[in-house]
Amino acid sequence: MGTDENMKFKYSLTQMIFILGYLGLILFGVIFNSPSESNVKTTVNNQKDYNLATLVDNKGHFLVYNKNKYEVWIDLEFMKKRNEYWNNKSTLNSKYSDDELGNKKFLFWGVYDTEEEAKESLGDMRRFANIYVNQERVYNNLFSYDSLIGNYKTTQYGIEKYLHENGLLKEKSTIRLSLDNELQNYLYYELKKTVEEKKANGAVAIVMDTKTGKIRASVSIYPWNLGYMGYIEPGSTLKPMIYALALDEKIITENEKFESTYNYKPEEDLNFIVTESEGYGLGELNIRDALILSSNISIAKVMKKIKEEFSNEWIYERLISMGFGTKTDAEFKGEIDGVLKYPDNWYSITPYQIALGQGIGVTPIQLISTFNSLVNNGIYKEPTFLENKESEARRVFSEEISEKLVEWMNYVTISGTAKLAYREGMLIGGKTGTAQKAIAGEGYNEEAYYSLFEGYYPATNPRYTFLVIVDNPQGEFYGGEVAAPVVTEAFYKYEKDFSNLETKKIIFKNVMPNIEGMYIHEAVNFLISAGVSKNDIIITGNGDYVEEQYPKPGVLIDKNRYFQIKTAKME
Repeated sequence: MGTDENMKFKYSLTQMIFILGYLGLILFGVIFNSPSESNVKTTVNNQKDYNLATLVDNKGHFLVYNKNKYEVWIDLEFMKKRNEYWNNKSTLNSKYSDDELGNKKFLFWGVYDTEEEAKESLGDMRRFANIYVNQERVYNNLFSYDSLIGNYKTTQYGIEKYLHENGLLKEKSTIRLSLDNELQNYLYYELKKTVEEKKANGAVAIVMDTKTGKIRASVSIYPWNLGYMGYIEPGSTLKPMIYALALDEKIITENEKFESTYNYKPEEDLNFIVTESEGYGLGELNIRDALILSSNISIAKVMKKIKEEFSNEWIYERLISMGFGTKTDAEFKGEIDGVLKYPDNWYSITPYQIALGQGIGVTPIQLISTFNSLVNNGIYKEPTFLENKESEARRVFSEEISEKLVEWMNYVTISGTAKLAYREGMLIGGKTGTAQKAIAGEGYNEEAYYSLFEGYYPATNPRYTFLVIVDNPQGEFYGGEVAAPVVTEAFYKYEKDFSNLETKKIIFKNVMPNIEGMYIHEAVNFLISAGVSKNDIIITGNGDYVEEQYPKPGVLIDKNRYFQIKTAKME
């Protein structure tokens, strides 16, 4: 054999040895390393939406978070190859019958809250198991959050759906929403109580930070969220904006007076007559008193003066500039435009209807955002659910006229139509409204109403702007009687010191107490007293008391980051 041939032979032999060795390593790994004999193997599953952002309120309270779940699978085939199947047969039979075990190669063993629990469940079978780490999104569904935040997988609406579709859930580990969980809590219970007491069909309420446009609370006592996905006719709550428009354009003056008679026909050739809700004339009224007493005839006469100087197209454009007829672009998937028809589709009576809050469909988020422009010195702030977002701003009304309207509305709760909203030490300003419910193609239902109250708190240097709408309350139905007291009570409780709430006297520090069976507020206070941070408490369900807790009683709480309370309703 020549030198060259000898070299080729050696090279080929080396290649063959290398290939056989590589195949041997692969075979060794398949037989002896699937999984490791010494330790259970833990693997993070490659989930598409793994580690989505945690959602917290403006104070850091958890609203939605990711909870690790540990899924255990046993490699029965490997167990049998190692001749350990019969040694573990009794343990396997504790969960599966022989028929269920059959000829399976892999066996699902269970899902656990911690890796320690998963390993403990396996006992001596640990070396034949794999643990896969999955994530579960845990939602706080109390206080109507389910219809506000939604679920990016299962709902076609909500804050989370919007954030997910716009890629925001993957940009940060935590997203701080503008919502205030405590205010949401008080507003929800006051609104729910009103719906139950008045036997109403439902209700919605929104609270906005006056200066920033940040939404602090948003409650919907419906199976869906009327606040963004539905519209109503605003009734008299539109009057402040019509007065501001006329005053800004100097169509009227603040000292101008209008005669409120028994009835008023704005156009002789129209079959349209305006009356006061009281059923009688209110006499001669200046603009201030007309607003406070919510005079229908006065606002109709103001609209007549507007029509004498400007076209329907001009009125339409001004309504658009206020924020009606188009989405606010709040971070809520499913928001609608409302209904504001183009002037080509208006009738001769349409401007007068709009002045009375009819013939226009506004979403609650549009109404509060536009009304907030008056409270915020004439500046419109786009509503937002993001705490760290600076909203776009634009001037809608003059500062002078806005301040004047707000000053007048301070008297609505003292001597006007919202006296029931007055509480000593809680001066609230605003405007009431009572709107007949429209029936498509038929007109108005004279026995069904929306009761409304839009306002601000405190009356001096307002921090919050709010809107309350109650759907078809039975008995009393005027906005001042039904909707106005809701927000007064909510703010009263929100600002009150609740330090006198009773908690258990004996608490073992850093040990998870037994809170099952407690009312929600008792359980939260109990956990705080036991050393749990309020920001780490997650409440799920939509009940009154604690049905189940995690961690379980007796666990050292300093080893856990989140504390989950599952609620249920009292039977």
